[in-house]
Amino acid sequence: MIRRRLQPAGNVACWFIVTRGGGYLFDTGRAALDLAELRGQIRSLDALAPDGPERLAVHSSILALARQLPFPEDPYADWAEPARTEVQLATVDALLALAAAALPDDPPRSMRLAQEAIGLSPFLESGYQAAMLAAVAMERPDQALRIFDRCRRVLEEELGLPPSAELIRLQNAALARRLPKPATVVPGPAGPDATASATCPETGFLGRQHQMDVLFEPTAPPFVHVVGPVGAGKSAFVAELVRRAPGRVGVGHAGSAVFRLAWLRAALIDLGVGPEILAAVDGASPGQALGHGELELIGTVFRSSERMFLAVDDAADLDSASVAELAWLSRHCPRLRIVLTYRYPSQVIDRPLAALNTTVVLRLCPLSADELAALDDYRVAERSGGIPALVAVATRPQEIAREVAMQIARQRTRWMREPSWDVLRLCAVLGPLSAADLVPLTGRSVQEVLASIDELVHAHLLIDETDGTVRHRSSLIRDAIREQVSQASSTHLREQLTAAS
Repeated sequence: MIRRRLQPAGNVACWFIVTRGGGYLFDTGRAALDLAELRGQIRSLDALAPDGPERLAVHSSILALARQLPFPEDPYADWAEPARTEVQLATVDALLALAAAALPDDPPRSMRLAQEAIGLSPFLESGYQAAMLAAVAMERPDQALRIFDRCRRVLEEELGLPPSAELIRLQNAALARRLPKPATVVPGPAGPDATASATCPETGFLGRQHQMDVLFEPTAPPFVHVVGPVGAGKSAFVAELVRRAPGRVGVGHAGSAVFRLAWLRAALIDLGVGPEILAAVDGASPGQALGHGELELIGTVFRSSERMFLAVDDAADLDSASVAELAWLSRHCPRLRIVLTYRYPSQVIDRPLAALNTTVVLRLCPLSADELAALDDYRVAERSGGIPALVAVATRPQEIAREVAMQIARQRTRWMREPSWDVLRLCAVLGPLSAADLVPLTGRSVQEVLASIDELVHAHLLIDETDGTVRHRSSLIRDAIREQVSQASSTHLREQLTAAS
């Protein structure tokens, strides 16, 4: 019965299940096993040169064999898990090797291979790194940044780990290339640090000149807080600081990490410190602040005749020990300026970061029409509403621009009360609306609607008109949301608006 099921059209000469005295056996001389062949290909890699064409040929053969994971007919079987893991690891390794080989001449193919590797192993950082390299090679820095954000979310939410220093360097490289045209160069402030911003070459960074000048002023406070919602350009602001003060800026990312001092380690790597200083950080006890000796050693990095910067992105997640360490460095390193970025001032209330008070909070508002005029493209202001993340994609293909716009809208409304998304949706479909229009359409009270409007205006998603109505600041966000509403729903909403008025 088994033989007939496996070889219904076979005959005695080709059967691989053969009869023997006392039972049956599987004749491996009459059948080839793809899993056995795959194992042979993997073993052959050990004898090949790392970068030779023969090795790439073997990786191609591995991909041809591993078109799918073993035993797809029983995807949840525990007994099949070891074989699936074996094939998955070999396939990801082959995909990444072929992606690296394709990168110089065929970046789109490299991207496809890297995305396949991410799909098979979403917790492996090397897949995201390969995809970011391919995106940059295709002149798509915004796609590279989206890949980085996806990787960071996966690592932090699922594993409690931050991205590596190498991936952060790729992010900074993508940020430096994200705008399609250079901005107008504006001289920096006079004073002992004037060379840091006055000798500014052409760059893709737009605006923020006054905010950047604050960091180089002789009277700049020890701590500068930079706030703004998702897409406001906080990371780009830090990347521009790195470009303007080369070799004097260390950047770290706070967050839910297994290693508490991952943010400090990344910043010190940026500054090119030696292994003895990194060893002091790596030897820190979990949950406890660094000792006086370790802090003294780290402090030598920031005791310079020139102004030094330590920037912490997503700083709202810093714990009390990290805040104490920053306070110590600030007190003992007079030339050090600490830049802390997070979304809203209200985010740090009752959090340890609130202890690092400052007289300067730089709120990154949308870019002005004058700042956007440097791009010499009238469409950018209307499509982006001055939101930096949308400025970067305003002239890109529509499907890419709207994908980014929808992500910005979702992220900025995540913390808001329930009616806020309804208000955005209604303004996208019906155009400018007043609170009086929105109350019957949403079925909410006047107080709820007004509070939602305030939050949306504060988040730079809506803008006030002189007649008391509100409308979308960005046509990209408006169109992206409107695209999600069916024609039937749009017609019904217009009928509701007409009936209410």
